[in-house]
Order: sequence, then C-alpha cells, then structure tokens
Amino acid sequence: MQEFTTPTAQQTIQAILTPALMISACGLLLLGLNNRYATVISRIRLLNDEKRRKLADPEGIDREYVDALRFESVMRQIPSLITRVSYLRRALLFLWIGVICYLLSSLLLGAGLFLGVDAPTLAVWVFMIGLASAAVGVIFALLDIALAYRVLKLEVDIY
Repeated sequence: MQEFTTPTAQQTIQAILTPALMISACGLLLLGLNNRYATVISRIRLLNDEKRRKLADPEGIDREYVDALRFESVMRQIPSLITRVSYLRRALLFLWIGVICYLLSSLLLGAGLFLGVDAPTLAVWVFMIGLASAAVGVIFALLDIALAYRVLKLEVDIY
C-alpha cells in the first residue's frame, strides 16, 4: 500500500471526488427527467382512459362525439406522447449509465491506490464512457423538449 503525503492525499481525494461531482450533476438531470417522464405517462393514461370510456359506452359515442374536436385531439396526441415517453426513457437510461460509470471510475481510482492495481487509465476510459452516455441522455432530453412543443400545438391548434 502506498504512503501518502499531504499533497498526494489531496490530489487523490480530488481525483476520486471528481466523478462523484458528475454524479450530482446527472442526479439533477435525472430528477427533472423523472418528473417529466411520470407526467407524460400520466397524460397518456388520462387520454387513453377518456378514449376508452367513450368507446365502451355505445350510447356515449354518437356521431356528434366522433366528430368532436376533443376526440380528434386525443387520437392525435397519444402517438406523440408515446414517442416522448420513449425519448425520456432513453434519456434516463443513458444518464443512469453515466452515473454508474462515474461510480466505477471512482472505485477504480481508489482500488488502484489501495490494492496496487494499475487502474488510472481504465478509470479515465470508464469516466469518458460516462460522459458520452450522459451526453446521449441529454440529446434524448432535447428531442423530448422539441416534441413536447409539437404535442402542445396538437392540443391548442385543434380548437
């Protein structure tokens, strides 16, 4: 096991904590995306329930309702909302992969110091994979944002 001087100990702690700071950054993104994910799923369920109630009631689905703007709006929104939830699911998945990579890179750095394993190069590669994964997650979150506007336009433009 390696003996630490004060500067070496400080550098070691900084190196191990850097990925942990990235975990916090991803955690904030995950929190926001998780809320949006739940909101979109809830919206899909509400619209689907509204559609199902009207279709299940033979007397409730008369010609006036079928021609109603609301039914058309519901039918147009559901596919877009399902695409949104897919983007959000992917964003969450890639951000979680990033968090796991940051944890692994911290563990590899610590293991390298205490177990004498030559892990710094591997730790950097794992950290870089985490960054790439987080970037892909952010891209999917941006796709969701773009589609969210189109879904809102479907709701508003129909009336």
